[in-house]
Amino acid sequence: MARSKERLVEPITLPEGNAAEPLWSQAEQALATAISSGRFRRGERLPSELELAASLGLHRHTVRRAVEALVERGVLEIRRGRGTYLVEGAIPYVIGSRSRFTQNIKASGRSPSTKVISSSMERASADAARWLAVVEGTPLIALTLLRSADSVPVVLARHLIPADRFADFVDRFREIGSITNTYASYGVVGYTRRATKISARLPTHREATVLKITRGSPLLVWTSLNVDPEGIPVNLDDSAFAAGRIDVLMDVGCAGP
Repeated sequence: MARSKERLVEPITLPEGNAAEPLWSQAEQALATAISSGRFRRGERLPSELELAASLGLHRHTVRRAVEALVERGVLEIRRGRGTYLVEGAIPYVIGSRSRFTQNIKASGRSPSTKVISSSMERASADAARWLAVVEGTPLIALTLLRSADSVPVVLARHLIPADRFADFVDRFREIGSITNTYASYGVVGYTRRATKISARLPTHREATVLKITRGSPLLVWTSLNVDPEGIPVNLDDSAFAAGRIDVLMDVGCAGP
């Protein structure tokens, strides 16, 4: 404990030659430099705002904004009730025929959580109809979820689900809390991923806000088709991952439909 206190009172120097930049931006750069130099270890709890403010010689509100900027960049993460931590590194994320978000997050030693962002009914577009092998205009349930690891947002996932077969899917999901188990409640056990299309792009303002990243942080986006044991499509998943927070491992071939 004594060693930790000695380390915390060491001054952190603001970058030279950046006097025209806002103090919070200078503090962000100083903290980023301290982190990259190994002053703080990956997975370690960051000193409190007051301790950092003392080390930097700045007001705590200035430091708070700098910390928030580092959270947006994926360098730090806030763990509710526990403090601010250095990100331990990207989460290994396996894409396989039966891979699931929850199992990937648990395998990394983190705690998964899911929040319903929105749900609605819509008509299948030409593209969605092609993936789901239905007629264009077919009623679909649209369910958008924010999925996190240790309270850090990882992916914004939008599921399109045939409404005629899974009429009350959203209500069941809200009660059950698991996509896999919700399908099981309809007798669909062991659905698999049949195809995945992957690309990259920058986030929209809404995506950046929900995922707590900057507009310049890349997204890894994919569209996945899931089918039941008989090969009938049951779910079209459009997922936008904060690219800096996962490392993808492919264990099956993925292509478009």
